[in-house]
Amino acid sequence: MKRKLLFGIAFLCFFFIWTPAIAAHELYIEVEEFTDQEELRVDVLWGHIRDYVSEAEIEDYQLHVRYPSGDTEQLPLEAVGVHARAYVPIIEEGDYTFWATREASTYTPEEEDITQLSLQTAKTIYQTGDNNTNADQAIDADFEIIPTSDISDFTTGTFEGVVYLDGEPSANASITAYGPNHEVLEGLTNEEGHFEFTFDSAGKWLLKSDLTLEEDGTLGEEAYEVTSHTSTLLVDTSIEQTENETNLIAMFAMLVVGLLFGASVAMFILKLKGKTS
Repeated sequence: MKRKLLFGIAFLCFFFIWTPAIAAHELYIEVEEFTDQEELRVDVLWGHIRDYVSEAEIEDYQLHVRYPSGDTEQLPLEAVGVHARAYVPIIEEGDYTFWATREASTYTPEEEDITQLSLQTAKTIYQTGDNNTNADQAIDADFEIIPTSDISDFTTGTFEGVVYLDGEPSANASITAYGPNHEVLEGLTNEEGHFEFTFDSAGKWLLKSDLTLEEDGTLGEEAYEVTSHTSTLLVDTSIEQTENETNLIAMFAMLVVGLLFGASVAMFILKLKGKTS
């Protein structure tokens, strides 16, 4: 019995120590708004959402933004801990689309023994105000996920999108959705590059698409046999829910204030009646 218990403890320790090392990495972007400073904080991360973040070399990344006006620019990055960060002022209402790329690299999976060229792209869309969305418009990326569902007020339900490669819909690309409650949904795009998932919980959903092509070549002095495209899209479906919760709190506060004011008026009238009687 003791031997089994020790074996179980050893297995759990091995699992927690080694799982992050053997799990797949992906590039993704998180955005936080600071309304008092009227700016967005943009973090570029390399790892697995909600599990771990690996150390990043800031020189390996590029981050761009498309403003609501449609103008784009590359953002300067600064190293923060193990990841990269940038700040963007909120200059107008609408969609701020961020995308990042990671320096191309080669790797050889142990189980395949085939050297691959890895191309990583990440994207997220952050909306401020109520202006029209341009979330369904492509960015300057070779491989990307474009939502066709209206993400401005999406919380739960059927989420749809299209995967594009070199500006054309990509058929049979693998697509995975990682949910806020550790859901993992998997599928393939159809002939039109379309996919859909059912999101049952509100929160941050990370969509990841992979496509491996028989394209060989060399990177530096390293030869590769295939090219692996990976793209992510972070969709935060809790924004609208948070706004609704804020509205409910505001309505409740107004009700309390109204009741207190009404009670004060009633007491004042009763005092006046007491003086005149």
